Amino acid sequence: MKITLFGVRGSLPTPVGKREQQDKLLKILKQAKAEWTKNPNGFSEEKFLESLPIPLEQDLGGNTTCVYLEGESGEKVIFDMGTGIRVLGNLLAPIAFNGQPLDINILVSHTHWDHIQGWPFFKPAYSPTTNIHFYSAIANLEERLVRQQHPENFPITFNQMASKKEFHLWKEFQSYPLGNLKVIPFGLRHPGSCLGYRVREGEKKFLFCTDVEYREEDRGQLLELKPHIAGADLLVIDAQYSTAEAEKKIGWGHTAVRQAVEFAEMMEIKSVVLTHHEPDHEDTEVVRIILEEGKPSNPKNISIHIAKEGMSFHL
Repeated sequence: MKITLFGVRGSLPTPVGKREQQDKLLKILKQAKAEWTKNPNGFSEEKFLESLPIPLEQDLGGNTTCVYLEGESGEKVIFDMGTGIRVLGNLLAPIAFNGQPLDINILVSHTHWDHIQGWPFFKPAYSPTTNIHFYSAIANLEERLVRQQHPENFPITFNQMASKKEFHLWKEFQSYPLGNLKVIPFGLRHPGSCLGYRVREGEKKFLFCTDVEYREEDRGQLLELKPHIAGADLLVIDAQYSTAEAEKKIGWGHTAVRQAVEFAEMMEIKSVVLTHHEPDHEDTEVVRIILEEGKPSNPKNISIHIAKEGMSFHL
């Protein structure tokens, strides 16, 4: 399976501001000048750009949570409908409007606005040949999505979107088939409740765990999850705060970078992607916190990645 990140910000969309962009450009120009000075005849613009570190080589991204999984048998699975789903929808739109059926599965963690606000801008949802299946543990999910598109809030209602839509209610820790994929939902600590998902294809396992607040006192309780998620190949997890911020925001539903990495190590995860970046953190601050606080106790056992839009993983 292939997993691609289309939205990595938490809480609300965060475009790069003029000052931040100029700061990045200035750093790039200074580095380019230094490299050219050392070797003017051998300087390559292309190689220089490839050598730039995060976040100079690419903005992390300002869209809210959306992750896309493509199965080996063609399954299309979307995790959450933050503003990143608009970009994904633009890629799928040519398929949706070519007259052929397009089957899409959307797994919803919860309905806080940053996880559903992109839905009305998802172009395939306006095609009558698109079949969309929603999965969650939310009994009134359809009602909530309809309410988001009340005429007072949006010019087109949920039911005016031409796609065919079906809603499926799932229970925690039960296994559900999506084509050749096996999916297990499980509860996460977050205000108003939230689901994480484990997806298995053959021997490969992927975990989607945002939003979640992991604290040290939860360690014993979270160990109960271990039989279901231990040893996963890839984990995408909420890591919105620094340690100092998390201590001031207990109960807000998000995790510190250090604790997210600790959780991944406790669950024996092979590779972890730290996401749901704090909107008040510029890219350089996100990277600084993760590099300083996201060091695993044994780097040989786990890979740490800073989530950025467009990043893909093949399992």
